Amino acid sequence: SHLLTSFKYPKAGYNYMNKRGISPIISTVLLICMVVLIAVVILAWSGTFTRGLLKHADETSEKMTACESQTNLDIRSACTRDDTITVMVESLGSKKVTGLIIRVLGTSGGYQKDVETEMNVADLKRFDIEKQDVGTISKIEILPKVDIQGKIEICGIADTYTALNAC
Repeated sequence: SHLLTSFKYPKAGYNYMNKRGISPIISTVLLICMVVLIAVVILAWSGTFTRGLLKHADETSEKMTACESQTNLDIRSACTRDDTITVMVESLGSKKVTGLIIRVLGTSGGYQKDVETEMNVADLKRFDIEKQDVGTISKIEILPKVDIQGKIEICGIADTYTALNAC
C-alpha cells in the first residue's frame, strides 16, 4: 500500500507534447543491436545443437559398424545337465568382445546371464550357467558386448541355438 501512496501523478494540465523522446538514429541503432544479439544467440545455440546431433550420429554409426560387421559370434554347441547349461561360443569377428549376455528362453519364460569375459578373434570358450525353471528350453541367444571409445555397448543378438540336448 505504501507503493500506491508514494506514486506522484502529474499535475493537471501536464503537457506531454513538450517531452522529447530518443532520436530516430539512436532507436535504429538500438533496434539493429537487438537483432544482431538475437541472431548471435540463435547461431550459438544451433551450432551446439548441430554438434550434438553429429556426435550422436557418429557414435551410433561406430556402434553399428562394430556390432554388425566386426563382431561375429557363433554358438558351436549347447547342452543341459541337471542344473547347468553348457554353451560353447566361438568368436569369428575382427573386434574383441568384452563380455556376453546369454539368454535362455523356454516355454514358460526366460532369463539372462551377464558374463564378463574377453574373447579375441578365433577364441572358443565354454560357459556354464545355472539352469533355472523356464519350462522346456526352446532356444539360447547370445549378445556380445564391445568397447567403443571407452564405453561398453551391448550389440544385438549375434547367434541363436535351438538344438539343445542333454550333455
